[in-house]
Amino acid sequence: MFSRLLKYILPPFTFRVFFRRIFYSNLKKVPLEKPLLFVGNHQNSFMDGILVGSYLPQPIYFTMRADMFKKPFARFCLRELNVSPVYRIEEGLENVHKNLESFAGIYEILRKNGNLIMFSEGICVQEKRLQKLRKGTARIAFGAEEKFGVDVNIVPVGINYTYPDKFRKEVMINFSDPFSIKELKDIYRENPAKALLAFTQKCNESLLKEVIIIEDKANDWIAENLFIMERHNMVLPFFQWRFDTDDRRTMEKTLADKINYLAKTSKEDLETLKSKVKTYTEKLSSAHLRDENFARRLDWGGLRYFAIIAGAPIFLAGYISNLIPFLVPKYICDKLIRDRRHYSSVYVSSGTVLYLIYFPLLVILAVIFAGWKGLLLALLVLPAGYLVLYYQEIFRERMHTLMFQIKSITNKNLVTDLSSKRKEIMDILDHI
Repeated sequence: MFSRLLKYILPPFTFRVFFRRIFYSNLKKVPLEKPLLFVGNHQNSFMDGILVGSYLPQPIYFTMRADMFKKPFARFCLRELNVSPVYRIEEGLENVHKNLESFAGIYEILRKNGNLIMFSEGICVQEKRLQKLRKGTARIAFGAEEKFGVDVNIVPVGINYTYPDKFRKEVMINFSDPFSIKELKDIYRENPAKALLAFTQKCNESLLKEVIIIEDKANDWIAENLFIMERHNMVLPFFQWRFDTDDRRTMEKTLADKINYLAKTSKEDLETLKSKVKTYTEKLSSAHLRDENFARRLDWGGLRYFAIIAGAPIFLAGYISNLIPFLVPKYICDKLIRDRRHYSSVYVSSGTVLYLIYFPLLVILAVIFAGWKGLLLALLVLPAGYLVLYYQEIFRERMHTLMFQIKSITNKNLVTDLSSKRKEIMDILDHI
């Protein structure tokens, strides 16, 4: 019941606040009428599974390493969120046999046409690389087919964040082509070990296509700066929050592939590109300018300045009335969360719980002290708080644009030079 309640809260409210944009693409590929086993990469604690399942018509079930179930309260919450424990060798070889009970519950979910997501890497790592997939997912899929004849459909899903542990950033979720476990049934009958390997390889090949991967960690810096530049080349509707297109992920995936290609075929060219990007970004920083202003000119510039002036009272009222929900989750995470993999999950969960307490309490107090007028004002607190987020973004963008416009007048040669350097970098990328 708790998981169903969250489904009505997280996507329309919490995710709209925490994420600036969500790209949720190719859901049409998913055979929603069949028992589904989603296989995803794992970058962001339990946020990954909730994001994948939030827009599916049926509830989704999860697995999590067993050591997370040790405390009674945690165990209760995880059970309510449809999470089952999985015992890895790391939790002790003597506990692995307990997976039989967990697997039995999972088989029952799949037998009833349920949805399950597995993170076959077996570990959460916040980097643009894919870890080696484990075989537990394959065992579950074959086990459900063998015991109950369930036609489990496996759906690889790529989960890519711009910055997984930061507020108001973006996430891209893309579903790959599904396959049925029955396609590997004959191999499993002849040689189970070979079938497990074939299943894992099939999932791995799909995830390699869906996940944005920088193969060499030494190239993370150049990749990140080029990602920023390419993102600025894409002009997206300002107020649109959810997108059903895969264009954004495709752009970043293509760029990552180009960097990997250069690293393998021409390290000299890669070093030249790194040097040019380093020079460009350092000049930008020293001039206090932003790449976005060199990438494109935003429409309705005058209207944006007007919005800053006219919207200031709304911003002030919205910020003050939402001050506690704005500040407390960040304070909790900054003070208590040492492992960045859990930062956004704790931020979202603490912020949601806090607002579910704060907003009704605010409404009650407003009615008590100001009657129906107080009720109307209290009901405006939520949309006003949401508008605060956009106001801050418009304000920062206009300040950066104003700085750029001033520099274009006072130091035209610098702006021309930076424009030329940026174009040179983009031309190199276009020809890879």
